[in-house]
Order: sequence, then C-alpha cells, then structure tokens
Amino acid sequence: MCALPLAGQDDIDVDALLQTMREMTVSQGNKDVMGTIRKGRNKVPFSLSARGETIVFQYKHKEAWQRFDVRIKEKNAELVLVNQGKAQVMAPSSYGNKIADTDVCYEDLSLRFLYWKGGKLIDDSANARIKGRDCYIVEVKNPTPGVGQFAWVRMWVDKENGTTWQIDGYGADGKLKKRFSITSVQRLSDGSWFFKQMKLEVRNPQNPNRTIALNYLEMDDLPDRTK
Repeated sequence: MCALPLAGQDDIDVDALLQTMREMTVSQGNKDVMGTIRKGRNKVPFSLSARGETIVFQYKHKEAWQRFDVRIKEKNAELVLVNQGKAQVMAPSSYGNKIADTDVCYEDLSLRFLYWKGGKLIDDSANARIKGRDCYIVEVKNPTPGVGQFAWVRMWVDKENGTTWQIDGYGADGKLKKRFSITSVQRLSDGSWFFKQMKLEVRNPQNPNRTIALNYLEMDDLPDRTK
C-alpha cells in the first residue's frame, strides 16, 4: 500500500493521491476479483482483472459473458469492447449505455473518471470528514469535455488508507447526476483495504437532491494476500 500525504501538507500531490486511491478502489492490488451488480432482485455477476495498464471487465447477461477493457492513457482512459478475441474501441457515445437491465453504465462500472489527471485539493479540514473518517476532498475536471456523462467529479479520499468513500459526478450544467458511496470495506491482515459494497444513486435531472434509481456494486471476499 502506498504512503499517503500527511494531513495539513501544503504540497500534496493530488495525482499521486488519486493513484493510491485507484489501487485501493479499482485494481485491488492486481487481484482477480468477482462481484455482482444488483438492482432490486436483478443480480448481474461481473469480474475485473487488473493487468498493468489494462483492466479487464466481464459481466454475465442472458447466460453469456460480455467483455470490455479499460486502457489507461496518459491523462484519461478509453473503453474497448472485446468480442471473440477481437478488440474495438468503444464510441464515447456508448459510455453511458446501461449494462444488463441495470442503471449501471460502462463508465460507472469501470470508474473511468478515476483516471483523469490534474485534480485539485478542495478541502482537508475537519469539514472534509465523512463516515467519521478524515478525508481529502478532491475535484477533477473531465480532460476531454463532452466525452462521457460527467464534466467533473468530486471525491472524498480517506487520509489514512486511500479509500474513496464518496464520488459525486456533475454534468455540464453543474448539477449532481450520480453519487457513488462506499458502504462497506474489507481490511486484510497486511493492512490493505478494498471496497465490499458501493451504492450508486442516480439523481433526478430536475431535482438533484432526489434519488430516482438505486443500484449496488458488491464484491466477493478477496483472498488474504498473506496466506
């Protein structure tokens, strides 16, 4: 696990902070992990495998497994559909397509916006606490405006362990579109963390304070790395 900047530092490297956060939230230390997208009674199995600069996602829909990859670029990440061994870069207009009768789209499942660079620290005071944890609040603008569903995102990153407890995604109109909240985590005996359940709230475009759809990303237990 990477060391995090100390609270109160004026020279916090936000991109380095986000790199640590990605390791805790997405890559799971390059472990292959399984999970489920849940909307009501609808459950969609999925898996992710981190392999260097590529993360492979697969999900099961109508008894068939579908695959797409996230290819990490210098300032962003692109999505690639893989079918029968053939890869095709996904059109950005498809990033918002829903997966298997849920409200979770390709960009949501991949958390593509976590790879944006050039973030800035908004707050690291006591006002940045969430779920009883001291956090850094960081904002990152979309490096390619108009690509994807968000113009910018705001993240609450745990000062101690790098977990991102909440991510708010805003549209070009400045309104909150979606909120991602980690509701439970698992801590391994080596001191590392990964999220167990993430709640995804879709907000009403006319009233962003109102949630109109609720989905969950739920991860299976990760084998203890010390065993």
